[in-house]
Amino acid sequence: MNNSPLQRILNRRKHMMAEGQQVALPSLWYGAASGGEGPLPGDRLAVLAAHRPDPKISWLDQTGYQLAALLSTWHRPLKQLRLRSRIILSLADRHRSLSDEALQGHLRQLAAACRMEREGPGKGGGTLATQGQHQGLAGVVLAVERVYGFTPHLEQVIGALALLEGRMAEMATGEGKTITAAMAAIVAAWRGKPCHVVTANDYLAKRDAELGQRLFGFCQVSAASVDGEMAPQIRAAAYGHDIVYSTAKELLGDYLRDRLALGKGASRTRFALEAARSRGGQGELEGVVMRGMVQVIVDEADSVLIDEAVTPLIISSQHPDDFLDQAARDAVHLANQLHEGEDYTLQRALRHVSLTPAGQGRLVALAADLAPFWRHRDRARELVEMALYATRFLIRDQHYVVDDDKVVLVDELTGRLARQHTLSLGMQQILEASQNLPLSPPSEVSARLSFQRFFRLFIRLGGMTGTAEEARHEFGRVYRLLTVKIPTHKPVRRVHWQVVVCRNQIEKYTAIAKSTLSLIVAGRAILIGMRSVGASEELYRHMCAVLPRVDIQILHAVNHDQESAIVARAGQPGALTIATNMAGRGTDIALHPSVRDRGGLHVIIGESNDFSRIDRQLLGRSARQGDPGSVQRFFSMDEDLIRRFLTPWLKKVWQWQHDHLPSWDPWVSGLVLRHVQWRAERLAFRQRSSILEQDMALDRSGF
Repeated sequence: MNNSPLQRILNRRKHMMAEGQQVALPSLWYGAASGGEGPLPGDRLAVLAAHRPDPKISWLDQTGYQLAALLSTWHRPLKQLRLRSRIILSLADRHRSLSDEALQGHLRQLAAACRMEREGPGKGGGTLATQGQHQGLAGVVLAVERVYGFTPHLEQVIGALALLEGRMAEMATGEGKTITAAMAAIVAAWRGKPCHVVTANDYLAKRDAELGQRLFGFCQVSAASVDGEMAPQIRAAAYGHDIVYSTAKELLGDYLRDRLALGKGASRTRFALEAARSRGGQGELEGVVMRGMVQVIVDEADSVLIDEAVTPLIISSQHPDDFLDQAARDAVHLANQLHEGEDYTLQRALRHVSLTPAGQGRLVALAADLAPFWRHRDRARELVEMALYATRFLIRDQHYVVDDDKVVLVDELTGRLARQHTLSLGMQQILEASQNLPLSPPSEVSARLSFQRFFRLFIRLGGMTGTAEEARHEFGRVYRLLTVKIPTHKPVRRVHWQVVVCRNQIEKYTAIAKSTLSLIVAGRAILIGMRSVGASEELYRHMCAVLPRVDIQILHAVNHDQESAIVARAGQPGALTIATNMAGRGTDIALHPSVRDRGGLHVIIGESNDFSRIDRQLLGRSARQGDPGSVQRFFSMDEDLIRRFLTPWLKKVWQWQHDHLPSWDPWVSGLVLRHVQWRAERLAFRQRSSILEQDMALDRSGF
């Protein structure tokens, strides 16, 4: 019993508490798996550990962060970037008459010039590096014309220039971020050092790498994608290409595995990775796949650098433990015999559970007939609180799904399955026991690193997303990234309809169905966004009952393999699609001409998200690239966001206003929504700030 993983974990946590270190409480567990680790779905806003970390950011570091945040607000380099982009397009005009063969020869010369570039004064002002960058992008603009038959517009050149110079570019949905990233990656690859392009998921990484193959080949650079199914030998070959598309989890996971293969010395690791780069990616030790960390371009940067940065990524190994299995089953059995309010309390906004004094006494009585392990009060309380968390807060088809008798976590922010991620500290086994499923072997940590600290290791970091403005202060503070808001190429023709406020979910679903029917009759295409698998299924059943003759498509984590086919039909006349947040990123809904003529795609937010920028991502599906479109929000007073973050007295005031002053509903509901999302975002920011403080402490300790 003393050698079990659970016992070692508990002993280690007691030792950490004695030394004043931060200890994860039952409201926040890190997940672990052989391929990496993911945050607990739906728990991005978990309560901070009660024992706050002792290490503090020095006043000098803090001042630097504040200055970076201020610069991200005050410094607006768009005017300068626009002027330089016009120069790039004029440089492209000079060589537009070249034949394909002559143009490829010109591109080879540009690649050689980029490889030899050095910072220093150049002819006609600027630096040699800047001049080479301008000429390189001009050459890539011509390559895009020859390969795809269209000329990148000014805003795409601005975006590529911003990425190469280490900025955060906000580009609206549909503005061509994929080709923008490819253009910047080619110029970065011409410098002779590896360039990584990080996307939101494996599907997008593979898709973007394949879409750019003709362009990459024309520009004489190679590209490949890395996903979770690749064997180590294939991964090493993929990293040997000039441009590598991958996800943040795969990239960080490979870095950690390389570090384990090379040893824990940070200086040795960096030296070995650089040596691997010079030897074509072979490395000095078997098992090393990466070849250096120089340039990284992050697509959907707010999701990757902020949402996924809430918890570190962990590499772990499995160690079967029959004792832990039985303890997990006992914990669930005990938790099911306790009563809320009397034996335990729930803080729903913070997703925290704690036993009352009466509940602790009842637990002692209930555990009297169990193994001696349960005689230890602190140990018993901790395990039962974990079981209460799993059964009261983790909701099936929202935070996880059951597939082939296995618990598969769902990333609530993206709506996609996270098959390679599991929970640790016994939570995975407790969750499986609560569903009467076979228990998986527990895992032990081998290596761990936060995404924040990892991306700060790159020499050049650039990012782009459609929703950067809301997080510009954090981009400046954490990553030293100045945000540039790039205007749309064509005027936005999106129409915002009035908010509809309902008392409960059923009333809201009925209102959505009524509005949808009129839109279908008018020949519009409709996309309805929901937060979770369960909510989307519930709305789907309601819509099928109310609109039996309407063909309704549903897209969520369970049927993600049909995403391409569903999205392809979503822009047809009368098309009705219900989707989770996975439809808000990386998808392109092409409109049928008749739909465009009748008002375009209509987007309905059927359930508000914790963060306003996630809602804005969904709204960006409508009115892309100058198309018409409309959006509308349906709001109910019993939504999860309202239950967790709206104080009871404010909710009563809101309900009274709804009954007596209905004409003020849209205005008051807008204030309520901004208030609850602000509270959710503030809590998430505190959690990320805590991780940053720990990272700085690790940096100073030489870890």
